[in-house]
Amino acid sequence: MKKIIYGVVIVLFAGCNVSKEGKTWHPLYRVQAGLNKGGITENTDFSKTDDVVPDAFSGATNMGFNASGHTLLPLKHNSVETGVDYMYNKQKFTFRDATNGYNGTRTIGSSQIMVPITYNLGLFKKNDPLGMVQLKLGYLMQFNMFNVSNNGNSLTDYSLKHFSSGITFGVSITPLKLNNGNSLGLYFDGYRGSKIYNDYYNRSIYEMPASSFLKFGVIYQFGNKK
Repeated sequence: MKKIIYGVVIVLFAGCNVSKEGKTWHPLYRVQAGLNKGGITENTDFSKTDDVVPDAFSGATNMGFNASGHTLLPLKHNSVETGVDYMYNKQKFTFRDATNGYNGTRTIGSSQIMVPITYNLGLFKKNDPLGMVQLKLGYLMQFNMFNVSNNGNSLTDYSLKHFSSGITFGVSITPLKLNNGNSLGLYFDGYRGSKIYNDYYNRSIYEMPASSFLKFGVIYQFGNKK
């Protein structure tokens, strides 16, 4: 963890230096808001064990919402993006396992504070030094808070992790320039990371359990002050 934090600091410091020396553009600031789906990625393949029938456990995820504030720092001809995201989603797990004696539902509401850091490759820079389109790839840390509700006579024991991390990727586009110098656009982000939920049907013997999401929404970007 310390190495990751040191790396983030070094990259951000390098970005600030380029913005001063290159004098092409300064750090940009944007706020974002939209919808998302995902969170806990539950197991759907029980082929590695004979004591669970295929329909014994299933999960469903409701559409959630997210909001964030980001900074884009120039790094040579492209940029580094970081900030703080908030994301909420709710998932429902259903247990129908007469063989093992589990029957009922478990609803988990997840509030996640996330810190991404991505390298952004800018495209279509003729009228925008940042690039009207940015392709993003990087690392994301999640701090997780849960609200769990059980409904049924017998449900599995479980555990939840309050920290997770993994790879994030996405694309942003800011084609609409406003009269005040600010911009409007859209974002689409994905994530695949470490496991945050564990129970009888989501054990380490399975490859599927993890954390993941897709989120999209609207960008309001403050103008580049030269």
